[in-house]
Amino acid sequence: MAKKKVRKAGMVKRQQAKKHTKEEQRRKFASRRMISNPQAATQKRLEELLSTLPFLAFSERFEDLKFDIQTVKDYIEAKTPEPLLLMKLLTEEFLEGFRARFDEFERETTPQSPDNLLAKATIHQLDNSNDIPHLSNPMIVAVYLKTRAEVLGEEALTRETIHDALNDYEVRNSELIELISESPSELIYGPEAKIPGSAASGIEEEATTDSESEEVIRVPPISEEVLASFRESLNWSEEDLSRLDEDLEVFLDDFQPPVYQEWTPDLIDEFINKWFVREANPLEEDLASMRKNMLYFLRYLREKSLLPSCFGDTRPASLEGAT
Repeated sequence: MAKKKVRKAGMVKRQQAKKHTKEEQRRKFASRRMISNPQAATQKRLEELLSTLPFLAFSERFEDLKFDIQTVKDYIEAKTPEPLLLMKLLTEEFLEGFRARFDEFERETTPQSPDNLLAKATIHQLDNSNDIPHLSNPMIVAVYLKTRAEVLGEEALTRETIHDALNDYEVRNSELIELISESPSELIYGPEAKIPGSAASGIEEEATTDSESEEVIRVPPISEEVLASFRESLNWSEEDLSRLDEDLEVFLDDFQPPVYQEWTPDLIDEFINKWFVREANPLEEDLASMRKNMLYFLRYLREKSLLPSCFGDTRPASLEGAT
């Protein structure tokens, strides 16, 4: 008899411990992907700009934008999970109208102005929904939350309260948002909306046989003790150490290399030149940071005689020029 996968308690605990960090990282990656012209400003400015995107839902230009009240009410009464509800609302007609309004917004704003960059970012997301799901666009979610508040008879949302509302939305829907971020190209929008892996949308995860009823725990590629020792060996600022932690987590947890004894220069090149570029869509400074931190990490492993002999005395091609 087939059974659904059952996660071991230890794995669940470890995944929960890392969940917050990974969610923050995904937000950073999503922010970087949404910008169509990342060279136009510093990363800090871009992130600040994107944090203001929900405010547009309350601007004079977009204050009338909302979903159909009765439709939202019907879905809420049917207890439709919110992310699925929102996906059902994102019909082709709505998305075309939404795109048209931002096309006009882009044309009417000064090139490279904050509003112009926000318009470009939104258009970029709409054009690349296979990689950046519509539900990662805070403007779209803000429009939904504004409509929802009206349906429920709650106090109308404002520029001052929208960020708290967005945070609450993410917290109460964290599991489905996780599924959405994992398979953006497989999402179906409109009335027949579906989220892969979600029982709520009628798509169950692949069943396994009795002998496969428990997931195999992945062996960590390298011990926490080695990582801690490496970190302690560096006389770096807290900011640099924080960036190091982020970069190593991307490599060790997201890329998921084999155990360190099996690493090769080609593996490092594949991670930096292909996987990282494809999955993170990094800015030049992100690539520089990753190369630098991977270089120091591999150098430390070599000093401790932990690096496989295939690395020799030369660095992987992807790390050439890193300092």
